[in-house]
Amino acid sequence: MPALLSSFLQRHALRLALLLLPFSLVAADPSPALTGTWTFDRERSTDLSPWRTADLEISLEGSELIVTRTLKSGRRTHTETLTVDLTAPSTTNPLEWWVDNRHLGAYAPHDATQVVSPTVLDNGRVLRLSMDYTLETQQGPHPVNTLRQFQISPDGQVLTVTDLRTTRPRPVVHVYQRATDSR
Repeated sequence: MPALLSSFLQRHALRLALLLLPFSLVAADPSPALTGTWTFDRERSTDLSPWRTADLEISLEGSELIVTRTLKSGRRTHTETLTVDLTAPSTTNPLEWWVDNRHLGAYAPHDATQVVSPTVLDNGRVLRLSMDYTLETQQGPHPVNTLRQFQISPDGQVLTVTDLRTTRPRPVVHVYQRATDSR
């Protein structure tokens, strides 16, 4: 029986792929619940050091998801934007400054990029990004992968962003509250 099934799948693989294509395209759309303005919840989050606050702005323009993170500490402000084409297997973004450096001595080299591959789960309520980039360390270049997951609460008011990084044994969890003026 397994040989018969294998033979059937080999003969009809293209037809099955074309049949399932519309379902995979529907699954690629993130929920509009993820979009909006989000404010950092310090009490429920992993330490943000050296930053004091963080805000997220998530928007969807066609097939492109745009995540803008603004970090602040005193008079210092840094804004970074990540753009991901949800219909492409991956999108390459510039990595101008690696702000997640927590006193590690690792830096983004000049003209660095990161390759971001999206996966949408749970009917668009979870967005998982696999991010590959290379950091410069005292020992030389070091490839890094970060799995960043955006998960919206059932009521749509809390966004939890979890980072699992190959260079860090513990996850970084940042919790955001929906800004009162968004949505």
